[in-house]
Amino acid sequence: MNEPLSELIRIRVTPSHAARLGEAAALSGLSLSNYIRRRLVADDNLQEELTLLRQIVADLGQLRDTHRAAVETVHLVRAMARPEQIDLARQNLQRLR
Repeated sequence: MNEPLSELIRIRVTPSHAARLGEAAALSGLSLSNYIRRRLVADDNLQEELTLLRQIVADLGQLRDTHRAAVETVHLVRAMARPEQIDLARQNLQRLR
């Protein structure tokens, strides 16, 4: 939904920053107002993506811990299993592929 642009926000920037923003807006073919609005929306989107990425990385950490636990379990089972039991398990895995 497109809301009307009714609110005015004034900010102070240095003259050099204002010049850089004006040049970037001109190069993009946008008014300064539109250019800054798009930059703000892009920043919001980036923050959302970073939040999702942080969650994915945290989930991967849990997956890595789960993988380590599975590998440790396999090592323990192999230490207790007889060679013929290990061979049988490998044959069963081959059939599943």
